[in-house]
Amino acid sequence: MAGVPITVTLRTLVETGMIHPGLLLNMGLAARKWGLTPAVGFAAGARRHPNKVALVDELGELTYGEVHERSNRLANALMEVGVEPGQGVGVMCRDHRGFIDISVALAKIGADTLYLNTGFAAPQLADVMEREGAVALVYDQEFAKLLDKVTVERRFVAWVDDERASDDPTLESLIEKGSPDEPDKPAKEGRIVILTSGTTGTPKGAPRKSVKGLGPLVSFLSKIPLRAGEMTHIAAPLFHSWGMAHLTIAQGLGSSISIRRKFDPEETLKAIDKYKPSVLAVVPVMLQRILDLPQGVRGKYDTSSLRVIAASGSALGGKLATRTMDEFGDVLYNLYGSTEVAWASIATPEDMRAAPDTAGKPPVGTVVKIFDNDGKELPVGETGRIFVGNEMLFEGYTGGGNKEFIDGLMSSGDVGHLDE
Repeated sequence: MAGVPITVTLRTLVETGMIHPGLLLNMGLAARKWGLTPAVGFAAGARRHPNKVALVDELGELTYGEVHERSNRLANALMEVGVEPGQGVGVMCRDHRGFIDISVALAKIGADTLYLNTGFAAPQLADVMEREGAVALVYDQEFAKLLDKVTVERRFVAWVDDERASDDPTLESLIEKGSPDEPDKPAKEGRIVILTSGTTGTPKGAPRKSVKGLGPLVSFLSKIPLRAGEMTHIAAPLFHSWGMAHLTIAQGLGSSISIRRKFDPEETLKAIDKYKPSVLAVVPVMLQRILDLPQGVRGKYDTSSLRVIAASGSALGGKLATRTMDEFGDVLYNLYGSTEVAWASIATPEDMRAAPDTAGKPPVGTVVKIFDNDGKELPVGETGRIFVGNEMLFEGYTGGGNKEFIDGLMSSGDVGHLDE
């Protein structure tokens, strides 16, 4: 598989603002200890700009230094109560600081993080936890009623609605008790396991292999023009690969993020008006709900700060794409991919103005081909099975099995065609 040319890498890093001695040095130092995990960007930011806002949620602001210290304390406290490197921990949390605290802490331990869908029913939750062999569960208190058949011994509450309603310790109580010292470098990086959508059966665990080098980041940024040091509002759920991608990239760029536990269309506009983010990360249904608000409501909020509206997670219809750009300007970018293949193509505003239904073109370092049922490559215009090759293909399902491969390219599971 062809990688990303060095000329493209350098140009993209310059354009994004990553060619900065302090940013690259601190990222390099952090990566030597934590690898390219959720810990690296916050650790690097704590060294470079500890007082810069890293996160805004409904409880207020946290700086890079505070996130780094909180996750140190949490990692040390979790190890004291028996969470060990290489073990799996389920995380069933909405978008708030607790999600980030536990994600970074587990990376510092070298534990595996299993992100659970907040829409799971009780049987799904129990089945997935047992199948994946998780030894602990971190959950928001609202999901307590789903835990009767979850058999893990260690359970921790991330978001508390009523302190009297649970006997399980909270993440905040662990953070208060834990040592602020950086944990030792784990012998092996922990894995991130994101579940498939489950549209064709029970959700499967799809671990993402450790990224080596800047190729995947450059591939993404070559099409979607994020910039270092900006503010990103992530409306997409963080347990989903799209929300996780923006969390990872934003903290790698030394940017700030704003999040809310639950999506609300008007509250999203209110957050944009208040925090002036340059980037809004959404799934298409969120755009539809925002545009369905009365014009009088939408018009109350200033959204002119947005340079990028990044959409993924489901099909973005041509009418919705055009309507979004007519409302917010030509700032819409649409990524087509899957949990298994990461991304296949990215549509820019120019692409969607020319062909509103397009899924775009493969970014640099990505190959897309269309094959028939016999594995024969199809010409332009003929519909067949989509196969993708890039540096971000997943490792195979945790329960065994993999997607089909042809000539080094992985099936996305979808059908489509290439046009002229």
